[in-house]
Amino acid sequence: MAKEKPTPYLGLNKGRAEALTDGIFAFAMTLLVLGIDVPARAAATQTSDMVSKILQDIYPDISHYLIAFVMLASFWMLHHRCYDRLKAINRKLLWMNVATLMFIALIPFSTDLADDYVTIPLAGIVFSVNMLIVGTLLYSQWSYAAGNKQLISEEVTQEEVRTVKRRMMIMPGIAIIAIALAALGFPWTVLIYMIAPVAFAIF
Repeated sequence: MAKEKPTPYLGLNKGRAEALTDGIFAFAMTLLVLGIDVPARAAATQTSDMVSKILQDIYPDISHYLIAFVMLASFWMLHHRCYDRLKAINRKLLWMNVATLMFIALIPFSTDLADDYVTIPLAGIVFSVNMLIVGTLLYSQWSYAAGNKQLISEEVTQEEVRTVKRRMMIMPGIAIIAIALAALGFPWTVLIYMIAPVAFAIF
């Protein structure tokens, strides 16, 4: 009976990398809510009409919050799927993950910018470039890990590798479309990301 090959020790702990990643994602998701700017209470008499007006005014804030939160959740699920299929990590993959987290932490800023300047296409471009970079880095991590037998689990089939790659191409693809539309002068290009859950369901 053949002995099971031990998991290679590459001097790095996969669990700690996953813990750091979960913490950064959680922090970024929490920061998003700070972009919802509720006006201070007026000294005059307060009515339900005033609250209704406030809700109307912050509707763009809430829309951007929901979209960015879903995008972060999608990125986290893709990252989880990728790292769940790894048996080890090495220094190169670790640095690729750190680079990804740097742009994950930037999403609350790019979301706030797109929200405050919703009619200015450049603000939408900044948000979409942020999405494009994160999506591309996640794809690069999986492609690198899947091609390294020291990192990828023996249980992973080539069909699974291709399936995950297709899913990871969805966000960069949507981001490129959004950037193109914003470059043509269209506002509110952030709304195009609402098709992401549908695309993930299809693939």
